[in-house]
Amino acid sequence: MGKQDGSGRELNAHEKVLAEDRRVMRETFRVSIGGAHAGLVMTVFVVALFAAIGGTVWALIVGGAVAFWFTITLVAVAGGMPREWAAVKRAYLLTFGWAGWL
Repeated sequence: MGKQDGSGRELNAHEKVLAEDRRVMRETFRVSIGGAHAGLVMTVFVVALFAAIGGTVWALIVGGAVAFWFTITLVAVAGGMPREWAAVKRAYLLTFGWAGWL
């Protein structure tokens, strides 16, 4: 028996291809908490490198940009989340989860 949508009817060939494409994209862009931790460590390392080479001003600029991105992500995600910690975790994954793709 083939795949079905929510209404119980069987999907046509076009809908099956779209469903498979969506599944592949979800798998491709999936991030993990381990990847987010690695991204945080790399970000701290880069900010420390900027502090050592470029001085405090550049470290504050780079660190501030990352903090700003996290804050904007948290505000955007918090609107759709009923629990605060779920929103913080999602914002953390969206901010630092890129390291899982390296």
